[in-house]
Amino acid sequence: MVITEDMTADEFIGLMREAYGDEFNWCLPTGTETFVRELITELGEDDPFVLNRNISLAAKCESCDDMLFCSAGKNGSELWRIYHITWSRRREREGWPIRQDFPDRKSALEYIRDSFTEEYL
Repeated sequence: MVITEDMTADEFIGLMREAYGDEFNWCLPTGTETFVRELITELGEDDPFVLNRNISLAAKCESCDDMLFCSAGKNGSELWRIYHITWSRRREREGWPIRQDFPDRKSALEYIRDSFTEEYL
C-alpha cells in the first residue's frame, strides 16, 4: 500500500483493515484525552513535545501501549512520535517513556505499515 503525504491516520487504518482485516493491530482510539493526559503526566509539562503545543492522538496499537501522537506548534510545525505509554505516574528511569521520532505523518504511517508486515505477517 502506498502512503501519500496527505493521507490521514483514519484513511490509513481503513486501508490497512481492508487489506489485513482484524489482524491489523492499530486503531483509531476513543477517549483520546485520557491518553494525552497520561502522556503529559509521563513527560512532564515542561517537555518540548508538550510545552506550548497542541497534542493529539492519531492512532493506538491494540497489541501494546504504543500510540502515535502529533504535537502541533502555534507556527504550524508538527512533531510526530510513537510513545510507549508506561502508565506510571512518574518516570521510573531516564529515557522513559520509549519513543520513536518521525519527520512527518507519512513517515510515521510507513513505519507502522512496515513494522506490522515484518512482525505479524
